[in-house]
Amino acid sequence: MMIFFMLLVPAILAQDDVNSCPSNLIRNNALIAHNGYCYEFVINHNFDWQHAHGDCTSKGGHLVVVRSSADNLFLMSSLRSLNFHGDIVWIGLSDQKVEGTYEWPTGEQVTYTNWASGQPDLQAIIEDCIVMKYSDGGHWHDYSCFNFIFHHNNYPWICEYKQEHYAQKTTTTPLPNRERPATTEEGVYLTPGGSATIIGK
Repeated sequence: MMIFFMLLVPAILAQDDVNSCPSNLIRNNALIAHNGYCYEFVINHNFDWQHAHGDCTSKGGHLVVVRSSADNLFLMSSLRSLNFHGDIVWIGLSDQKVEGTYEWPTGEQVTYTNWASGQPDLQAIIEDCIVMKYSDGGHWHDYSCFNFIFHHNNYPWICEYKQEHYAQKTTTTPLPNRERPATTEEGVYLTPGGSATIIGK
C-alpha cells in the first residue's frame, strides 16, 4: 500500500509574473515582478520627489523601498537592462517629517542604507529626499524634494506595488511503504503484499 501526502508548494514562477501585478498598471518591459513586489521604472519622465511620490500613490503604490543590498543590486541591474541613460532616480526614503529621521513611505523601519561617502551632507536641512545615483554604483544622495526658482530637481523614479495574486499548486507525492512487518499473537508474519507465513512452528 502506498501512502500519499499533500504538499503545498508556492508557485515561484507566479510570483515573478507581471500578471500578478495590479491590473491598472501598463504591461511593458518597464514593469518587473520580483520577490513578491512589482516595480514600475518610470524612466522616461522627470519630476521632483513630490510629483513622483504622487504618481506612485495614485496607482496604489509608493516610491520604492530598498530593504537590502540585494534589492539595491536588483534595481541597478534592472536599470541597466532597460538601457537607462540617466544618472539619478528617486526612491522612497526621506526625512521630511523630522530632520535626520529617515522614513520609508510604508512606515517600515530603515534597516538598510547605502549612503555615498559624505552623505547625507551639510545641506541636509534643505535636502530631505533621497536619490539612487546610477553613476555612483547605486549609492544614495540626499536632494531637495522640490524645485526652486533657479534649481530644478526633476528626475525619473521607481514605483513599488504589492503583487495581488500568489498562486499555489498542490502536489501529491507518493511515499514508499516503510511500515514494519507485523507479527500476530499466533506467530503469523504478515508481509506488505498481504500474504502470511507461519513462523516459530
